[in-house]
Amino acid sequence: MWASSGVAVQDFFLHSNKSAMDLTNIRMILAGSLLLLISFIQGGFKRNLQVLNQYPRLWIDIGIYGIFGMVIMLYSYFEAISIGGAAATTVLQYACPAFVVIFDSLYYRRMPSRSEVIAAILATSGVLLLVTGGNFDKLSVPLACVFWSLTSGAFFAFSAIFPKHLYVTKIDPYFLTSVGMLIGGAFSFLLVDEINWKPFFESDVIFDLACIVILGTVLAFLIFNAGLLYLTPEEASVTATTEPVASVIISYFVFSTTFGIIESIGICLVIIAILAPIFIREK
Repeated sequence: MWASSGVAVQDFFLHSNKSAMDLTNIRMILAGSLLLLISFIQGGFKRNLQVLNQYPRLWIDIGIYGIFGMVIMLYSYFEAISIGGAAATTVLQYACPAFVVIFDSLYYRRMPSRSEVIAAILATSGVLLLVTGGNFDKLSVPLACVFWSLTSGAFFAFSAIFPKHLYVTKIDPYFLTSVGMLIGGAFSFLLVDEINWKPFFESDVIFDLACIVILGTVLAFLIFNAGLLYLTPEEASVTATTEPVASVIISYFVFSTTFGIIESIGICLVIIAILAPIFIREK
């Protein structure tokens, strides 16, 4: 679902002159509204409001999550796709969490574990091969795409780490994601050039919008959380690696996007880097 939405984003930009921030705005408002409706139907809306009435300061944290996490993460993801395509963006984005362990080690003044070091080396090597094709005199992926992809990956990691304390206070993921999206979406109105949603519902892009909002956001989120009921966190992390793989495969069939042998090796190294911390156990 996530990979197909990335390809839909690429197709959207081929048929529309709307900006990445415009797409971020409508995705967050529509998807946030649908997820909030689901939370209300499940009975979680009232329960979460009661928690927030007890701890009103948590509204600030939800706002930080929505504005500094989700808006920047989605905008940079869309911007990267508009420049370099869905396949390269998704692979580069997934390399970033391996880099985060380095910053985490520096922040907490601790030595990174063996698996973290291996993951960072593999991810760095994979990214270099992907963006250069083995020729370090030129880039096979636009530099702006690399920048925005890694930015999206960094804020993806932030969005995964920052709200953990909210879950401890019984704020459920559906409510947090929906309200965070709505707050971020409301904020993004300040950043769009023109508030005009009509072009999003034109015949040549409405299917893309449906894939991005319904398949790539609402259903993907619901299915992922349903899977967590049956999978351990480690198993869930392994299944998440299907996204960059699926993005490369779907991009091949939809846009005839291909990579050379060197770039393909780079993609494989990034995927191995994602799996390394799971399979390399510390003694």
